[in-house]
Amino acid sequence: MQWRRGLGLVLVLAVLAGCATAQTTAGTSALREGRPEEAAEHFKEALVDDPNRVDAKIGLGISRYRLAAYPEAIAVLSDAAHQAPGQPAARLYLTLSYLRQREDAKAQDELTALRALPLEPRLAAQVDQTLALLHAGGITDAIRTYIAASLDYAFDWTRELAETRVALRNAQLAWDPFWSRPYVLYPCRRC
Repeated sequence: MQWRRGLGLVLVLAVLAGCATAQTTAGTSALREGRPEEAAEHFKEALVDDPNRVDAKIGLGISRYRLAAYPEAIAVLSDAAHQAPGQPAARLYLTLSYLRQREDAKAQDELTALRALPLEPRLAAQVDQTLALLHAGGITDAIRTYIAASLDYAFDWTRELAETRVALRNAQLAWDPFWSRPYVLYPCRRC
């Protein structure tokens, strides 16, 4: 009898996780298509289903950042970065939100934490250049806008590059005759 209750609980959690996953996927699509308001709603619904979902928190934070709601973005992304310190997206958009709020010391701290993570070399070089600019000080609002846009675009480019690599690898596996047929042992000609 206990196992039935346990199974029922697992099924309910699986259904709820499926809803959260669908909402997160819809939010990610809306965010990529330039609809941050819609994306934020999807991520909020995913967080209602599962309040500890890091990808939904990061998506909501990015949506808030793109809507120029920087204090809200900082709150959500700080929570996500605390929960999953190895997530580059949380660190990057937290940095950008601090930068837009003119909180350069906090932006520098987050950018330093981001730089400690494994990054694609071009993005790492851009992060290094941004750190040098922040150390030099005297950043105007125009330069803040340029830095934020450059890092945002570079991060999107890095994500798209990684997704393209995965798609190419999958396409190669689907095309390669060796991988597409079941493993068959052929007799040796010398036998």
